[in-house]
Amino acid sequence: DDESFLVSNPVNIRYLSGFTGSNGLLHISKLTAHLYTDSRYEIQATKEVSEFEVLISQDIWNQVTKGISSAVLCIEARHLTVGKLAGLKQGLPSLKFKECSDLVEQSRIRKDSTEIQWITKACEISVEALRQLTEMKLIGKTELELSTWLERKMIDLGATDKAFNTIVASGENSAIPHHQPTSRQIASGDLLKIDFGADYHGYKSDCTRTFAIGNAQTWQKEIHNAVRQGQSIGRELAAINAKISDVDQAVRNQIQQSGYGQYFTHGLGHGVGLEIHEDPFLSSKTADKITEDMVITVEPGIYLAESGGVRIEDTGVITTSGYEVLTKFTYELLELA
Repeated sequence: DDESFLVSNPVNIRYLSGFTGSNGLLHISKLTAHLYTDSRYEIQATKEVSEFEVLISQDIWNQVTKGISSAVLCIEARHLTVGKLAGLKQGLPSLKFKECSDLVEQSRIRKDSTEIQWITKACEISVEALRQLTEMKLIGKTELELSTWLERKMIDLGATDKAFNTIVASGENSAIPHHQPTSRQIASGDLLKIDFGADYHGYKSDCTRTFAIGNAQTWQKEIHNAVRQGQSIGRELAAINAKISDVDQAVRNQIQQSGYGQYFTHGLGHGVGLEIHEDPFLSSKTADKITEDMVITVEPGIYLAESGGVRIEDTGVITTSGYEVLTKFTYELLELA
């Protein structure tokens, strides 16, 4: 068929071409491959992009319509706005549009050796930063102070950036799965949940550990142990050809048996790469099987409102030997001061 493909998602543009600018379009046909960007990125694009012809325009959407001669245009419907699509239809009234969402995302699921190398480095940086944080005196410091310290430490250790906004959640805040750090001070008796990651050459790491501040209380040990057992089962079962929904269900069953099933309220994990959350998503609704060279998280949690919560999360790569953990950090409930 006479089709061409317009890539508008910046992450997919980076994956296919290497271009890291914020304004770009890729148009790929059987005979041509063009990157459209504006003059701000001309030097950058020339350095970053080798397999696409770089075309500079101050109105890349208008310019790309002039370069489309195919009868059918595949578009990323999940990323193309209604307004941009209307503009394309107006500029190319006889063109047929075909939704090709997730075409590039499916290619990104399996990582090549360089991608795995960069994710591994991001994981090593983040874990070393966390190790150093656990050696500090934490009581009296605020959630914001700790999140800022971690992010700066990762840069000092060689990270390109933070992978996402660091979650530092203490006391009752640890029961909020994606809590934003506040000025709350860390206090004895708290659970301290830290979910964070480094970015290295655009590739992310994702790690969560939960700590006790002072002597761990019985209920804290109990929910930590339940999460730890569930997470261990997830890592054990995440192997080539395993059904994602089966892995998710096995972990839920374990936490259910511990008496806390209703408090595990989110998916089991997700892919990690150029985005911190990308395909595949590990849940009961995902029918896909696990394949070699996937990089995925395993991250069950238990969240008790007004008391506290525990999550344990690793980033790992699927190999012929199973789930190889890249965020190598103890699973013990450390008691910190």
